[in-house]
Amino acid sequence: MRTEAARLFARALESRFHATLHGAEHLPRSGGALLVGNHAYFGMDAWVLTALLLLQCNVVPRFLGERNLWRIPIVKQFLTSVGAIPGKPDDAVALLEAGELVAVYPGGVDDSFKLSSQAYTLQWKNRAGFARVAMRAKVPIIPVAATGVDELYQIDEREPFIGRAFGGSSRYDLPLPKSLSPRRVPLDYYLLEPIDTSGDPNDEAAVERVRHATESAIRSILDPYRERLVHKTF
Repeated sequence: MRTEAARLFARALESRFHATLHGAEHLPRSGGALLVGNHAYFGMDAWVLTALLLLQCNVVPRFLGERNLWRIPIVKQFLTSVGAIPGKPDDAVALLEAGELVAVYPGGVDDSFKLSSQAYTLQWKNRAGFARVAMRAKVPIIPVAATGVDELYQIDEREPFIGRAFGGSSRYDLPLPKSLSPRRVPLDYYLLEPIDTSGDPNDEAAVERVRHATESAIRSILDPYRERLVHKTF
């Protein structure tokens, strides 16, 4: 992923999406860290974030994916080829303890498959597994707020057949974009101040503190952005 070919591809993504990375100074100079962010349609945002991190920080994160996606052979093959792994807590902790930069989207497909009317809302449903993982590994969480990503496609409905057949529930109903070509919208990625993850990962109150702090940090960017967007488009 750090070859010259990878860098050329990364530069193409950076240019095509007018993408900018803010707050690179918040990444630790050594040791592991957990990137936690909002997710967009079909993971397009993850590709661009990876490109920016490679070009500006010379690092490529390992992404934790929704485990059910590994049940679909072609998706499993693709995710594995780009270094993603199923979101198993023990595996995530091992990577972080080994000094890797790991990225996760707590909203999973709930975030990625949301409608345009839900743009820049976090569909996390109070999931706190990411907080517990970071606390176990004793690494900081770097909140990542991405703007522009929910405007790449206009999605007003989802289909109830194909995705549900593979995923087993309506969570996997595939979004139906009005166009297959993404809009030319500038993408901005904000790496925010690290979240302190000290505390007992078995203490629910401590875990909730970390979860809430992470979500609040991301919403501090997304909420005002969505408010401006609502007045413009909805």
